[in-house]
Amino acid sequence: MPTLRFSDKYRPLFDVPRQVRYVICTGGRGSGKSFGVSASMAARADQSDGWKILYTRYTITSAADSIIPEFLEKVDLMGLSDRFEQTGRDVENKSGSVLLFRGIKTSSGNQTAKLKSLQGVNVWVLDEAEELDDEDIFDTIDLSVRDARHQNLVVLCLNPSHKKHWIYRRFFEGRGVDPGHNGVVGDALYIHTSYEDNRRNLPPQYCEMADRLRDTNRVKWDHIWAGSWLDELEGALWNWNMIEESRHRGGPLPDAERVATAIDPAVTDSKTSDETGIVSGFRGVDGHYYVLEDASLKASPLSWARVASAQHHKHKSDRVIGEVNNGGDLVEITLRQVDREIPYKAVRASRGKIVRAEPIAALYEQGLVHHVGTFADLETEMMTYTGASNQASPNRLDALVWLLTELSDSASLFVAGDDDGKTGTTTESDLWENEEAWE
Repeated sequence: MPTLRFSDKYRPLFDVPRQVRYVICTGGRGSGKSFGVSASMAARADQSDGWKILYTRYTITSAADSIIPEFLEKVDLMGLSDRFEQTGRDVENKSGSVLLFRGIKTSSGNQTAKLKSLQGVNVWVLDEAEELDDEDIFDTIDLSVRDARHQNLVVLCLNPSHKKHWIYRRFFEGRGVDPGHNGVVGDALYIHTSYEDNRRNLPPQYCEMADRLRDTNRVKWDHIWAGSWLDELEGALWNWNMIEESRHRGGPLPDAERVATAIDPAVTDSKTSDETGIVSGFRGVDGHYYVLEDASLKASPLSWARVASAQHHKHKSDRVIGEVNNGGDLVEITLRQVDREIPYKAVRASRGKIVRAEPIAALYEQGLVHHVGTFADLETEMMTYTGASNQASPNRLDALVWLLTELSDSASLFVAGDDDGKTGTTTESDLWENEEAWE
């Protein structure tokens, strides 16, 4: 059997104390928390019969295409492939235990009623728990986990979100537990890890990327990599309520009036290169704006061009917007290498990021912008970028601002200072054709 190298912090997952009902497993990117939870559930199912484990994510299109292959991959690494068999959306173990893989929100609607009616469930795993923003849904399924034959467990595995999230208020603030705590408090087991605890299982380049962010944007590093809970940050244009209160929570979207994909490109391909921001969305016939996807990535120019083209076709964009301050004509040349017919518009920034973002933040304040889903990295940049000179460029946020500027014609809202100290409206031409670079 392959040797699995877990951090010692995960040991309690494999032998949960009897008084525990809730397991709160938090961690930053690369911490190995999902692996640890999956491996502990596989071990639990393999050791004895009678375990009925409900394994969920809030949003899931197809369990067979996503969460089940991820689980079976971990089972294979444990050397237990011959002990598990997939049957539809379930995975059965030869011991007689079974894991049921489901989504709370699927393409056919909210499944809470169906999930709470499942009989005999004694373990509920909520993976990516930060995506569940409705505490009532949690309570409904939680109360259905009541099997007298076995210890009942509710396992929340998550990247910490914002301190206004109900998970923080309920399991940390409400219980007087410090974020990052490891140990048992009452009926809850807390496990917190970061990529630092999992370095031996990660590629060196991956850890180097995290280490660099620690030096350039400590707030973002704390949240994304160290797994800290976000708080309101003075100087940031966005806060949790501005994003969360207008988030699209399911149901039909309005017809699109105009669709776009925006790119804030990285023009180099090295260890120190920035991410390329790629964000898609549309303006609805209702006059509101809907952010559909954040496909940003760190990649070579040809690779991000392929992703941008794929996003354009996926969302049927009317136009692809590319910021050319750094790349110039190379941005269009690169895009046309992979998609000759792509409808492209070059834009050039002439004002600082905060100034350009202010009218877009105003749209959020008015409740006019809706995120269709949760975009953790993008939303972190939105809530942590203040324009400080020591902060790294917020590439995802840049792409979002370009997108919503294009869709809303917000260029007309920019106000710049004249030489004599008076103010005047900056035109779209001023913003996109001025020679001053947007550094």
